[in-house]
Amino acid sequence: MLPKFRRKGFVGNKQAFVYYIQGMVENAGMRQHDPLPWITEGVLDAEYKEYLLLAWLQKLKAEFRNTRLYPALTDLIRKHKELGQLQAELVAGKERGEAVGLDLKRLRVLRQAAGDHVGLDDYLDNLIQRALPHLSLAIEEGKTLYDLIENQLRFTPVGIQPLRMEEGYLILTIGQSKGRSLRAYRFHKSRILRGGEAYLQLQLECVEERTASRYEPAESIKWSLIGRHRDLPQPATFHAHVDWAVPLQHTLLPIARRRLLQELTQA
Repeated sequence: MLPKFRRKGFVGNKQAFVYYIQGMVENAGMRQHDPLPWITEGVLDAEYKEYLLLAWLQKLKAEFRNTRLYPALTDLIRKHKELGQLQAELVAGKERGEAVGLDLKRLRVLRQAAGDHVGLDDYLDNLIQRALPHLSLAIEEGKTLYDLIENQLRFTPVGIQPLRMEEGYLILTIGQSKGRSLRAYRFHKSRILRGGEAYLQLQLECVEERTASRYEPAESIKWSLIGRHRDLPQPATFHAHVDWAVPLQHTLLPIARRRLLQELTQA
């Protein structure tokens, strides 16, 4: 059966078809950040599935144009890794027989010595070769935006830091105007074991959200927090500020959180 787009008159007009598919994706209610099922759903045509991927990427790139880095960048990196793992499975498993299906949960290619699914290997290989370059370009776009904002970020310790850095505050401010957006988070650092290895875990709880004067120093904000939260008299405190009006929840907070993790890892 010919893919639907070849019967719709879109041949040679990739951009028009991407918009057409994007409308289909939205009308079907496809989850914005989970495109992996398109590998096995519907027509098994690599070119058609490439257009589905491009439609999904349009939505994520629109997030970048609005300086919203997360969760779009994380999802792109994860999908690139998943397809890379499937590609490695294809290469390593061909001697075990023809591919007959996919276990998307474990990212494994299901095989048997003989079957009726001749051509599935070629389809998957073609699809992955088409998809990975698109994902790589989108990831680079996201990383470029990340680096641009991170270079504008001023991240500084506030006052004298305690010897124990397990708890404290992360103060975020945005903007150059007299009234800057301010959000303060209380953080708690702990270590967890995963797969026999220890990882640093950082929990954040928003404890204050308001407008602050540009002349209000971070030291004053810190003492205000200490006065209202007396169970933490000597907190490790850090201030992250960016002049640009970027989304706090989807951009500044993830970047500042990563910088905080770096500081706490070195402590």
